[in-house]
Amino acid sequence: MRLSFNIYTFFLTLFILSSVLFSQTEKWSYFNKSNSGLPTDMIRTVVEDKKGVFWIATWDSGLVRFDGKTWENYNTKNSPLPRNSIYCMTFDHQGNLLMGTYGGGVAKFDCKNAWTIYNSKNSGLPNDWIYSIAVDKKSNLWIGTYSEGLAIFNGKKWIVYNKFNSVLPNNKITVLYIDKKDNKIIGTADHIMFIQGNKWKTEKEMGYYNYEDALYWISPYVDNKVLMSYKFGSIVIFDWKTFKVYNNENSNLPFLGFYSVTCDRKKVIWAGSFGNGVVWLNNDKWELFNKTNSGLKDNLVFSVFVDSKNNKWFSTYYGGICLYNEDGVKF
Repeated sequence: MRLSFNIYTFFLTLFILSSVLFSQTEKWSYFNKSNSGLPTDMIRTVVEDKKGVFWIATWDSGLVRFDGKTWENYNTKNSPLPRNSIYCMTFDHQGNLLMGTYGGGVAKFDCKNAWTIYNSKNSGLPNDWIYSIAVDKKSNLWIGTYSEGLAIFNGKKWIVYNKFNSVLPNNKITVLYIDKKDNKIIGTADHIMFIQGNKWKTEKEMGYYNYEDALYWISPYVDNKVLMSYKFGSIVIFDWKTFKVYNNENSNLPFLGFYSVTCDRKKVIWAGSFGNGVVWLNNDKWELFNKTNSGLKDNLVFSVFVDSKNNKWFSTYYGGICLYNEDGVKF
C-alpha cells in the first residue's frame, strides 16, 4: 500500500514539474474571447505602460486593461470613451493614455478615473476619425486625421495643416513619428514629409526616391534609426541620411504590404501583414510565420508589439492576440 502511494506521489510530482517546465518554455500563447477577459477577437494594437500594465485597443469593444492577471474593459457604456473602435494609442509625458478613435475623436485617460475628450465639436480638431497620435518634446499633441490633415494642440491653441495651407501632399495622415531629437516624420496616403528643426522637407529633399504611397507604420530602431512599412509596399530602414529598402526584388521578402513593423529586444525586425502573416529578419534573410507553419491563429495581423519581456504580441483581425517568444512566453 505504501509502495503504491509512493509511486503515485512520484508520478504526480513528475507531472507537475513537467507541466511547469513546459509552461515556462512554451513559445506561443494566445488570448481570445473564449480563454481570457478579452471582449472580442478583433484587436487593433497593444501598448505597455511603465508599470508593466498592458492596454489593448479593440476594433469594436473599446479599451482593455490587462495587468498579467486581471482584465478590465472600458467601453461607451461604462466609461466616457466616445467610440468602441480605437485605431491608435500612445502615452504622453505624464503617463496619460492617448487614444485615437474611429469617429469619436481623441480620448485622454489617466489610467485611473479622469477622462478628457477632444472632438470636432468641442475643440479645434478638424475631424473625428483619427489615424495617428504622437507627442513632441514640448508635450504638443500631434494628431493625424483620416481626411482633414494634421492637427497640433499645445494645450491651449490648435493649429491645422492640410494640403491647401501647407506642403502636405494629402489630407489623409496615416502615421506620425517623433524621435528623441524631436525630428518628425509624417506619413500620408501619398508621400512622406519630414520636419527637422522647423524646416519641412519632402522625400526628394531627403534624397528618397522610392515612389511608394501609404506609409502605415513607423517605429524606432537601433542607433536612432527608424523602421517604416508601407501598406502596399516595402519595409524601410532610415538613418536620417539614407534609406535601405527591402522589397521582393532586392531580398527574399516573400510579399509586399505591411501594416506594422518593429524590432524586438534582440534587434530582430518583425512586420505584420494584412493577409499573409508575419515576417522577421534573421541574418539578413526574411522568415515567415503564418497559420500553416506556426502558432499564428490568423494571417490578418494589424500590429506587432514587443513588450518588456521580449514577448511579441500579434494583434489580429479574427484571432485575438497571438504571443510569441523564442525563449518562452512570460509575464
